[in-house]
Amino acid sequence: MQTSDDMSTQDSTGDDPIRVLATHAAGKVRTVSLHIPDRAWMGGAVIGMAPAEGVEHLRRHASHSPQAHAHALALACALAAGEPLPETAERLRTERRLAAEMIDMHLRRLLLDWPPSLGFEARTNRYAEFHRRLLKAGEHEHDFLLGGEVLDLVARELLAGFFNQIRMPHGIGEFLDRLAGGGSLSSVLSELIAHGPSTVPPEQRTALLGTLSADAWVAAAGAWPSAEFVRHPRYAGAPAETGPLARHAASPLVRILLERGNRISARLFAKAIDVADCASTMRHPGSEEVAPLIDACQAAPGVGMARVVTARGVLLCWVRLAEGRIAECAIVPAGAWNLQAEGVYCREAMCLEAADGAAESLKKRLEWLMLAIDPSLPFVVEVVTAAEDEAPASA
Repeated sequence: MQTSDDMSTQDSTGDDPIRVLATHAAGKVRTVSLHIPDRAWMGGAVIGMAPAEGVEHLRRHASHSPQAHAHALALACALAAGEPLPETAERLRTERRLAAEMIDMHLRRLLLDWPPSLGFEARTNRYAEFHRRLLKAGEHEHDFLLGGEVLDLVARELLAGFFNQIRMPHGIGEFLDRLAGGGSLSSVLSELIAHGPSTVPPEQRTALLGTLSADAWVAAAGAWPSAEFVRHPRYAGAPAETGPLARHAASPLVRILLERGNRISARLFAKAIDVADCASTMRHPGSEEVAPLIDACQAAPGVGMARVVTARGVLLCWVRLAEGRIAECAIVPAGAWNLQAEGVYCREAMCLEAADGAAESLKKRLEWLMLAIDPSLPFVVEVVTAAEDEAPASA
């Protein structure tokens, strides 16, 4: 499996998408290669700017998770300058804005992208209703009410069948019965599960990246990350998956899907849990039951480091200040974890197969897997017949 060195950001200028090229034989994927456009790691774009200028640049030009990018840079710069952490009111406002951004990105996938991929109609108007309001997040009264409406959306529309009984389902049979109880996401999950599991042997599964503090990341990656870490991050010496599945793999409902090999569906269900958790953050940021989405530390004199939870996974940001300007900036996006050559997408793609042996069926599975990983750019999947002497690539 191969990949280019550079990751990309969603909705960036330029027409070059993420490109997946897979070869197949007898209904099984033999090799997978990824081309990732050279438009990523936003860190280099702010070098030479004053902190406030850099923050505004990322807020305007970071084409995915702009709030996360901007707040990470702002907090890292503040710690690099030796400034105190923001006051409580400002920290809570930041938490609500980050949670709203995560909800918006998840709903875009759940309401607009996933339904058409399985033959259902996109819920364009419903998404637009929430999108307009989520963009205005930051004021407590507004956010409290909107968070409640998002919780209602999850319970009454996305996963209705799971909330009309108190007892949680046990086993895949009861899980499917709950899906039949209604909900737009339930229909998508039912259709995905009907296409069968994707068996990933234990030795080929990617480790799940836990939520670490900024201090822990400095201990793991150093006061300043290596160029190799920024491009191909590792934890404990190995690639790791970041994102909703990593955050919610312990959930009993997600675990049911994982135990049956429905890993794509498990990621999709984890997104719905993420939406509900973020809605709770909008209502009660800073409470003991809600883990903070952002934190930072001073990694070394003149160096600040911030860690932010985003819809796609962890975003890490190191900043070095000199004479009041950004002398160096290294930002590691979630895609650098999930879309590297030995990352979760390539590993699980190598385990895909189609019962009918058709290239089109394999292509659809590869597209579902990429959509579940949630790339930051549009993507194109191509499947071609493997050469007769082509040996399967190892994960």
